[in-house]
Amino acid sequence: MPATASLWLNGSPQSSITNQTYNVVNSATQEVVTIAASASSEDAIAAIVSADKAQAEWEAVPWRTKRDIFFKAAQIIKTSKYVQLIADTVAQETSAVENWISFETAGTAARFTEAASMATMLQGEVFPSDRYPGGTVMIEKRAFGTVFAISPFNAPVNLALRAVAVPLICGNAVVLKSSELSPLCAEIVVQVLYEAGLPKGVLNLLHVSAENAPRIVAEIIGHKLIRHINFTGSDRVGKIIAGEAAKYLKPCVLELGGKSPCVVLNDANVEEAVRSIIHGAMFHSGQICMSTERVIVQREISDALIKALATLAQKVHAGPDKSSHIPPLVTSGSAARVVSMLNDAKERGAEVIVGDLTHKGAVLQPHILLGVEPGWPMWDRETFGPVFGIKIVDTEEEAVTLANATDYSLIGAVWTRDIEKGLKIAKRIRAGHVNINGSTFGAQAGAELRGLGGATGYGAFCIEDFTQKRSVAILPAGLHLPLVKDL
Repeated sequence: MPATASLWLNGSPQSSITNQTYNVVNSATQEVVTIAASASSEDAIAAIVSADKAQAEWEAVPWRTKRDIFFKAAQIIKTSKYVQLIADTVAQETSAVENWISFETAGTAARFTEAASMATMLQGEVFPSDRYPGGTVMIEKRAFGTVFAISPFNAPVNLALRAVAVPLICGNAVVLKSSELSPLCAEIVVQVLYEAGLPKGVLNLLHVSAENAPRIVAEIIGHKLIRHINFTGSDRVGKIIAGEAAKYLKPCVLELGGKSPCVVLNDANVEEAVRSIIHGAMFHSGQICMSTERVIVQREISDALIKALATLAQKVHAGPDKSSHIPPLVTSGSAARVVSMLNDAKERGAEVIVGDLTHKGAVLQPHILLGVEPGWPMWDRETFGPVFGIKIVDTEEEAVTLANATDYSLIGAVWTRDIEKGLKIAKRIRAGHVNINGSTFGAQAGAELRGLGGATGYGAFCIEDFTQKRSVAILPAGLHLPLVKDL
């Protein structure tokens, strides 16, 4: 029996005003696992109005109270009820396997706690007026108002929470649109926050069918009460959203794709680098924005690295059951798209080191290609699959040049035993974050992921990007006003 995903308006679950629904299909079993309410334009407006009515009062709530709601939510989501609910729902809607589900559960609880700690970062500034001696200037970090957030399918609970957590801590109200592929996962976040004491209307949830999403998303972005937009997903859709927001000059945080490079220098620890690369490239079947997609290795160490990568990758098994190492992709169409990119690279001259260039439905086994070149789709475009390309270089300069030969800029990695050299190279890689001797799948708390423009987008989920600085000056009496001094 399929589960039901509801809209949440003014703190309560409900159906769409039109009673329209759509089905979510498990990519492994091809069974309908969720029947989701599909929001109409009227539902979207109701969500925005509800959020706007609740926002001012929520912003005025003391930061300690906001913090405590998030701390309580962190405890609630760690209860056996929610741990099991997350495990079942993530597996059903996205075909995730056990290792990813464990990461999703623990990561979501940690994100609640991290968001709670950010409440202490909302202090403003007070300083004497330079222009009017005796006056005082106050600068506050204030909420934008109502934020429109759009979350992805790949970490469907964790990233739904990320889409709303910092905006809420900053005093914004939020209208969240779930991924159409994982609506019930996003609903868990909303349910937990209201159970923890979030005031009604502060967070509203919409699910929208794929065919209606472009129109309704554009309507929401254009609504006069929406002050800010955040989106996590592909650069293709990100460009559309940025274009809609630009019509109204509305600010955005866009965390889009990645084509993460891993540079392996001649003096690298091969064994550790190999395990890190396979983990970074294959975990969750590469359906991660930080996934390792390009391995750039110096020639002297390349034979040993490539042989070891092939050996380890062949031990990784993709399948539809929870005990598999990696899951099916989220749809069979996703698998077909990745195989098309692999075939294109082979036709252009790449050597297939691992894989048979086939998929069975949504199941795609690991693939490694050698000799992938800039200008090819396999080099230039995010795959979102358990695949990566290798390029051999002679010099460190070549490695840096190729690492930067991309429109993406999210994260990278460098492997070397010489930390000073690694630091120099890391600073030259154009990415929001670089790990030295670690996986590209390895963001750090307190060092928020952010793109540097282009296909990875811009902005971060931090206090600075979800507040506005507003100033108030208290001026002394008897100001010198030249125009009226003699009147």
